[in-house]
Amino acid sequence: MYTVPKLEDWSASSLDGAVAELNSALQSESSAIRSEAEWKEFRDRWMARKNGILTQINDLWLKAAPNDAKREVGRRVNELKKLVEERVAAAETQLKQSAAASQFESERIDVTLPGIRRPIGVEHPLIKTMNEIVGVFKAMGYSVADGPEVETDYYNFESLNFPRQITRRATRKIP
Repeated sequence: MYTVPKLEDWSASSLDGAVAELNSALQSESSAIRSEAEWKEFRDRWMARKNGILTQINDLWLKAAPNDAKREVGRRVNELKKLVEERVAAAETQLKQSAAASQFESERIDVTLPGIRRPIGVEHPLIKTMNEIVGVFKAMGYSVADGPEVETDYYNFESLNFPRQITRRATRKIP
C-alpha cells in the first residue's frame, strides 16, 4: 500500500522521483484488481475527497511547497491527477471487458453436441387412466393377466358347472 511521503526537497529531481514512485504504486495496485469491489476500493483509495491519495498529495506537497516551487508542484499534481483518473477508468474498462469475456465464455454453445429430442404426442386419456388403475392394483399386490377377446362357451359356462342350455328353434308353418 502506497503512502504519500512528505517532501523536504522541492527540486525537479526530487519531484520526479516521488512521481515515479507514485506511478509505480498506482500501476501495481491497478493491475491487482480482480472484482468490482476491489475496483471501488481502489478508486476510493486514490480519488476520495477526504482521505484519498490525491487529496493527501494536495495537502502534503502543494500546500506545503514554498511559494517559488508551487507552480512546478501544481503542474506535477495536475499531471498526477490526470494520470490517476485515466488509470482508474482503464481499470474499470478492463474489469468490464474481462467480465464480458468470462460471461461470453460461459454462454458459449457447443454446436457439435447432439440436440434434445422431444417426445411426439401424449398418452391417450383412457390409456392413461387405465395405466393408473393397473398401477394402483399392482401396488395392492394383484397381477395383470391378458386373455383372448372372446371366450368359448365351455370356458364361460360348462367349466364353471353351469348346465348346458339347449335352444329350441321355433318352427312355423308357412301357409
